[in-house]
Amino acid sequence: MKNKAPKKKNNRKKLVTYFNPKSPISEEFTSVKTNIEFTSIGKASKVIMITSAEPDAGKSIIASNLAVVFAKQGKKTLLIDFDLRKPTQHRVFFSNNEVGVTGMLMRPETRRVAIQDTEMDCLQILTSGPIPPNPSEMLNTQGLEDLMESLCKEYDQIILDAPPVLVASDARIISRLADGILFVIKSGASECKQIVKSIDLLKQTQTKILGAVLNNPFVESTKMYYTYGDN
Repeated sequence: MKNKAPKKKNNRKKLVTYFNPKSPISEEFTSVKTNIEFTSIGKASKVIMITSAEPDAGKSIIASNLAVVFAKQGKKTLLIDFDLRKPTQHRVFFSNNEVGVTGMLMRPETRRVAIQDTEMDCLQILTSGPIPPNPSEMLNTQGLEDLMESLCKEYDQIILDAPPVLVASDARIISRLADGILFVIKSGASECKQIVKSIDLLKQTQTKILGAVLNNPFVESTKMYYTYGDN
């Protein structure tokens, strides 16, 4: 019996909007960005939170590619990995994760090294940092609100990769920092009752739901579909 070596996935392939900008899926991301802008007419959604009902819906890949699309438009963009339980953005961008959000909250002087450049001129990333024992408590602090207020003065667009809604209260806590929420649904996997429950919980936060993206990265012919929010 042969031992099968584990396959190493190249996370950079997930950044289709950067490495294959003319592909159909890249065009779908551009359409999502355009629809968000139309939804936000009258009041720009500078800070957009991306979340889902459950894990593995693809919300982190939606967040990273959407950040690339905004950056390619010439907007100074910051992608923040607020998933302090299962962070992924540092792997997607091959970034250092020694400081990140948690490090900055504990030691504000580390900000200079916490926010990192990417291969794109207009895109920077703030990773999660070391996973804390109390993510919800760390997210629910005045220090985080002060940090976001400062960042909003520096960037044209901020994308927040938040944890799934039903995993913990983290997403609802983070939503207070956002101008709008983009909800990701995995086609053929997300259960209706869980989607409804998640959206109901998000509506209680009073943060505008900009719309939903129907996503299924495991179907070769898949497309992403965007629907407008109703609140």
